[in-house]
Amino acid sequence: MPSEFTAAAARKKQPALQIRQVWADNVEQEFKLIRAAIEHFPYVSMDTEFPGVVYRPSKHPAALTAAERYALIKANVDALHLIQVGLTFAASPTSPPALAFEINLREFDQRVHRHSPDSIRLLSSNGLDLAAHRARGVDARSLAALLMSSGLVCNPDVVWVTFHSAYDFGYLVKLLMGRKLPKSMADFLNYVRVYFGQLYDVKHMMRYCGDLFGGLERVAATLKVERAAGRCHQAGSDSVLTWDTFRQIKQLYFVKEGVQSCAGVLFGLELEDTKTKVAYAHR
Repeated sequence: MPSEFTAAAARKKQPALQIRQVWADNVEQEFKLIRAAIEHFPYVSMDTEFPGVVYRPSKHPAALTAAERYALIKANVDALHLIQVGLTFAASPTSPPALAFEINLREFDQRVHRHSPDSIRLLSSNGLDLAAHRARGVDARSLAALLMSSGLVCNPDVVWVTFHSAYDFGYLVKLLMGRKLPKSMADFLNYVRVYFGQLYDVKHMMRYCGDLFGGLERVAATLKVERAAGRCHQAGSDSVLTWDTFRQIKQLYFVKEGVQSCAGVLFGLELEDTKTKVAYAHR
């Protein structure tokens, strides 16, 4: 095992975190690093970038039931393409990020595929080079196979941390299944449980942090969490910020009781019965 992946090395003072860019020409090598890292860094923060939404609700989003919200997520995920996946690795719930990867996919082409023009302008203004994605990006089927063989998914020892991640997991489940999302929310949540096991959605955790609200940038600013690397609206950088925000929330709001009561719940897709809302959480 390379020394860079030992717990002792993680505790030493490290240079500024570098987000490793993953393209078709280096994806095999980068996944060798990921496989080597998981044993020592089993806490994984995840974020994705995708081309916005093209289906919107007919009523106010707050009035949607969980089932209606899932139907909307399914319609958008089924119709659109994943652009980036960000992964950040840490040794423990209190450890700083040790490694970060930004996986760039090739399928999306704004010239022919459906998308939200505003979302694509936002991504492009924050540094995403969509022409480079088309030319050099990782094939989605190749990424699915690499994820399945990496030890990242279907691994009960890996803990996933996310922010408002129903769409993120929707795109990853679609990627791993190789087909459209299941019709029912219950089936979708079961696939999430099978593939990802233990997970925490920071947006859901905020329900127990009375003074926190808003998106990732706002929450991080409120907590005085600085972006350690990269730029906003890039999946690798946002996965790092998600991890550091989770660590800060855990330290400030969950000192006594811990975070286990929040495990397994995706914000917006909570089961209707609050007594059973964590029924699909990892046990």
